[in-house]
Amino acid sequence: MRKNKKMLFNKFSCFFLVLWSVLAANQAIAISSIYISNPIATSDFSVLVSNFLKWILSVAGALTLLMLVTGGVFYVTSSGNEQKIETAKKMIIWTILGLMLILASYSIIVVLDKILT
Repeated sequence: MRKNKKMLFNKFSCFFLVLWSVLAANQAIAISSIYISNPIATSDFSVLVSNFLKWILSVAGALTLLMLVTGGVFYVTSSGNEQKIETAKKMIIWTILGLMLILASYSIIVVLDKILT
């Protein structure tokens, strides 16, 4: 009896799955004439790369600010512990070096873009 209920449930599940697929396919055919605009808002590759680099630079700036504040908080709350002070100093130094690397790479890309275009 239990096996029959399982088999009946499986049959109904398959039937509704097929029915749902057919209805979904009909809906997909019906709405295929809708125009979807370009989400990137450009078709020029150099503009796309420039927008992406500006986004990366803004994310890097936000992360740099967050890491500098975190390093400052670690430095202030170190309570004279030399190991914590060194950790905070290293965090601040590496954050500034990372920001310099990001800015240098961005400037190289901008210069190369000016040369190549």
